[in-house]
Amino acid sequence: MLLAVGTACRSGPDLEAERTQLLRLHEVQRTAHLEKRAALLTATLADSFLDVSHGAVERSTPEQVRERMQAYLERSTFQEWDDIAAPIVRVAPDGRMAYVVVQKRVRRTEADSAGTPRADHTVFAWVEIYQKLAGRWTLMLVASTDRPG
Repeated sequence: MLLAVGTACRSGPDLEAERTQLLRLHEVQRTAHLEKRAALLTATLADSFLDVSHGAVERSTPEQVRERMQAYLERSTFQEWDDIAAPIVRVAPDGRMAYVVVQKRVRRTEADSAGTPRADHTVFAWVEIYQKLAGRWTLMLVASTDRPG
């Protein structure tokens, strides 16, 4: 009996189930972009979210990111927001931290100041760092880079 209890205590998190949850969050990001739903996009952000891009480190609240993203989404019409390769997902053995590496092709149009649609094609690559807080994955940081498509 003691052996069974000891074995049960040593069993860790189901890392494959955690990986599946993170991939679902990745799909939610796509839906949020295509449906122009910044609130959906920012629902998992940490209270003090870090964005590393364009040579800067910016700390924002979910509300600040939501406002900024909603304005971007409203200006954009996406023709493509698709993975170039399958996301790379790694979950720490204790199931409390994880990262997701993404490479994405984005094609969109945005009206310029005269109202003329302007095409944009960008390839993005980024790393998302998640922490499991209160039983849910929380996005703590995104470090990204991009180049013209």
